[in-house]
Amino acid sequence: MEDMRIELANFLFVISYMSYDITKIIYVKEDPVDAENVATFVIDTSNWKQPQTDDDIVRITTFIANIATQTLLKSQRHGANKFDVLVYMENFKVGYLADILKSLFPEKLRKATLIDPPKIFITSYEIVKTFLDKPTRKKVELISTKDNKQIYVDVIED
Repeated sequence: MEDMRIELANFLFVISYMSYDITKIIYVKEDPVDAENVATFVIDTSNWKQPQTDDDIVRITTFIANIATQTLLKSQRHGANKFDVLVYMENFKVGYLADILKSLFPEKLRKATLIDPPKIFITSYEIVKTFLDKPTRKKVELISTKDNKQIYVDVIED
């Protein structure tokens, strides 16, 4: 019954956000949970359009919160109490997502993998990470598919 309510909420959201089908952009990864029983949700921004109105911002925030909740519930059904997020950063402002997840799901993010972040983000992150505590830095991984390499992963030992 819970899954049916979530699907109905997704359907109603898509209808109310007519500019594009958000369920193809933000979704819970269908693969089973990983070896540590943690589920992942994906934001594929290749077709992302920034919200233009306050109503759009409320709708997209609600949808992201809904997807993050579904992902956390999927992890919890397998005994974990965290989730991962995978973001393809082509047209997305990560600060927006970070604010949503931080306020609605404190201490539930296990790892954020950011694919193809813009150079300005990489440069900014190099500065900002010095102010982040070790557990927070360990949650962030930057990957470049263009250069086929991992740009940043914190390997600090506790």
